[in-house]
Amino acid sequence: MKKAGLLLICISYFIISFGQLSQYNNNFDYKNINTQTFIPMQGWNNDQKYLLSILKRSFDMQHIISSPRDTVFVWNGLIGQKTIYTKDSLLMFFIRPADTITRPCILMTHGNNAKYRSSWNETLNFYVNDLVMRGFCVAYYENPSSFEAKEISVHISSNFNQLLAHPRNAFYNGFQSAVAADIFVKHFSNSLNVDTTKIFAGGFSFGAYCSLMLATADAGKNFTDSIFSMQGNYNAKSLYNNVYTKNINRVFAIGGGLPKDDTVSLHNSKMGKFINRDDSNLSILFFHGRTDNFVSFDLTKISETDTSTDYFFGEGPRALMNNIMHDDLTTKTKLFVNCTSGHSFLTQVCGYSNPYCLPQFQWLYMPEPPADLSSSNSYFQTKLTDTLLHYFSYMMTQVSEVGYVIGDFIQPAISNTASIFQNGTFYIQPRDSFTYAAPIGYYILRNTDCEGHAIIITKVKENISGSENLKVYPNPAGNFITVEANEMIERINIYTMVGGLIKEIYTDKNLQQQVDLSMLPSGNYICTVQLKEKLITQKITVIKQ
Repeated sequence: MKKAGLLLICISYFIISFGQLSQYNNNFDYKNINTQTFIPMQGWNNDQKYLLSILKRSFDMQHIISSPRDTVFVWNGLIGQKTIYTKDSLLMFFIRPADTITRPCILMTHGNNAKYRSSWNETLNFYVNDLVMRGFCVAYYENPSSFEAKEISVHISSNFNQLLAHPRNAFYNGFQSAVAADIFVKHFSNSLNVDTTKIFAGGFSFGAYCSLMLATADAGKNFTDSIFSMQGNYNAKSLYNNVYTKNINRVFAIGGGLPKDDTVSLHNSKMGKFINRDDSNLSILFFHGRTDNFVSFDLTKISETDTSTDYFFGEGPRALMNNIMHDDLTTKTKLFVNCTSGHSFLTQVCGYSNPYCLPQFQWLYMPEPPADLSSSNSYFQTKLTDTLLHYFSYMMTQVSEVGYVIGDFIQPAISNTASIFQNGTFYIQPRDSFTYAAPIGYYILRNTDCEGHAIIITKVKENISGSENLKVYPNPAGNFITVEANEMIERINIYTMVGGLIKEIYTDKNLQQQVDLSMLPSGNYICTVQLKEKLITQKITVIKQ
């Protein structure tokens, strides 16, 4: 991770090696793990303590969340509380380092149908524990899409349930919960020691949508065209009568996007356009699996039960990044693409090339660790527990790296340190070598895209060549373009919008060159023209009749 272009992590210990040896300092170093937050235990190194602390605390989190009463708790190096934070009794699990330092806070939420109140292995539990061990405050809030929240809503009138079944209204209901979480944290910022100028958001799947909407929705522009009678009153769910103001300037989304608003009426979300000039200071970090079948890079159909429309589209990260470039917005984006994963972004235990691994999800059945986590405890002596721990550690190497990337992404907003990852898009792949001797799944930075094409880093604006000495026409194009320059043209490359090389032409150093595009489907592409002493980039659009 600290040697750009090689590995995100060099694993050199038995289970996890990720800078856990670094003590947390108070100068906003949010990349390293604070070893003071480890559960005291004997016989393990710090890498193993990190793993076992997250495992044990994920069970502890669930005991606290499932408690029928509001709960205040103190862990080793960490403190927090569980409380109701909305008028419809959704729950928040707030946790932070056990000190009085005023710290930034991350609002986090889960995906659709997650068992927020009853499952220790809810993936967001692991991220919450990792990020708070890095020094963040974390407000892990329940949204209405959770399994338990939907079960509770059965007791509400059927008319209300029918409204919530409509995706547009479900998204709005989730957004209202995100607003309520934001207001709750700001309302109690003094007692929680939260810096209200540094509140960030993140989530997985449906929670990613909620987080992105929290950072981009504007009053009077979004959710105004709906049958849901309460829409437009963003803070209607909040327990406290604080005025909501949009305040998120950095947001991360794991397997998520935003509803699309520029299609025909049949496919339109009717939510308005989220990312616009009002979001010029926003930075977005996307984590996305290459084979994600729920939220594709470009467009996804989202089913709904409302009979007035059949479906509408959601936009994945590449579509959103293209829209930002198309509108010449200053909104910054960064995308990490896992070439071998789907919706969860993490790759579960066995890679695609390893068909002889045991079923991947058996670690979910691991029994709760005892209070005594010493290596001599009988819990660690059984073969079944040992096997499941190795499964768990494989996934945790990836969770740890995602936490590092999130810390690296957020830290520039709270300190003067620069991000290690300067590019716009990174293609990564987990190490596919699960063994019981070395249960490691850290991410390897690829030097090509997922299809093996060379990666080009470029900044593109709509129909701007970057030089008065170059013309590329026609644009939009059909089956060919003509490139014309005042200098000799040495090479022309055509790339996909995420940097995949499609076509490379070495010219005879003419001033004009025709490029055949007949094999390209309709879409947007990047054309780079190499002159003698400069490389000029232009976005081109191909439209086939």
